[in-house]
Amino acid sequence: MIRTGVLLGAAAGACWGLVFLSPLVLSAFSALEIAAGRFLVYGAVSLVCLLPFVRTLPERLTASDVRLLLLLGACGNVAFFALLAASIQKVGIAPASLIVGLVPVVVTVWGRHDHGAVPLRQLAWPLVLIFAGVACINLDVLGSISATPNNLIDVVLGLTFAFAALASWSLFAVLNARALKSVTGVSSQQWSYLTGLASGLWALVLAGVIWGGGSSAAEPHADVLEKIVVHRDGQVFWLVSGGIGIAGSLVANALWNGASRRLPLTLTGQVFVFEPLFALLYGFVYEARAPRVLEMVAIALMISGVLWTIRKHAPRNTSVGEASVLPGGLTGPGGSGY
Repeated sequence: MIRTGVLLGAAAGACWGLVFLSPLVLSAFSALEIAAGRFLVYGAVSLVCLLPFVRTLPERLTASDVRLLLLLGACGNVAFFALLAASIQKVGIAPASLIVGLVPVVVTVWGRHDHGAVPLRQLAWPLVLIFAGVACINLDVLGSISATPNNLIDVVLGLTFAFAALASWSLFAVLNARALKSVTGVSSQQWSYLTGLASGLWALVLAGVIWGGGSSAAEPHADVLEKIVVHRDGQVFWLVSGGIGIAGSLVANALWNGASRRLPLTLTGQVFVFEPLFALLYGFVYEARAPRVLEMVAIALMISGVLWTIRKHAPRNTSVGEASVLPGGLTGPGGSGY
């Protein structure tokens, strides 16, 4: 049902918001290192979670499913987070999170022809509210950054990284939502684990490039990991990587997949707005300050836009709340089993 889908999406946003803090906490590490650490953990835990299904999963997946999982792992996880982390380290949480917060607009336009989508003309004003909210937060933060011209290059790079992250996650959101409605061989939770495993494979390649570049090909993997642990603050690095790898990836993606299977794509995009809102909240707590006026206006506009969009969908998609059984006994968009 729609209400359950929205709640699952909000819970996923609360988990994802935590990952926005990691580039600041791990400021001594590069964005690529943080991404590698997070998704090595996610991939390892996902592999453990898949062990009970290891005998049956291969026969339930097609070659195209595997290719799609690898693409999702790359664009929606490793590449997206590396770009986001780089942006946050350049310009901070607020502008990075709110640029990525444009995902609802991009996904809604992208999914306007999908089943269950509300015509764009009916979503025009809610989208205007969301876009106005993003504009407010960027005017506020970019206004303060512009007072330090020496940081202009960092600002341009940071915003470029944020828009690239926006494109990467929008692609993931659309492809993943469509896959969850068409793939019937696995549950939403198993799909999340498979995405995590694909992300872990990409992270392993990335880790080899970053941390194994100066070592011989025959050097043991444990020696490569030892380089990280003794360099800078390895204990904090792996504690944070473990936290965002499990809560910000494994748990959040399972919740998001549950939401994606219950909601039409146009509404799925709107619910993503909870991620930047929670990221802002955590950022205010981390910085020990209250939101400024424009920031409060931005949050109010974005929440209003999402609630308005939900009201636009509810009368039209009442049937989404009814559980439908898919081949193989899995539940459809209105059922359980994320």
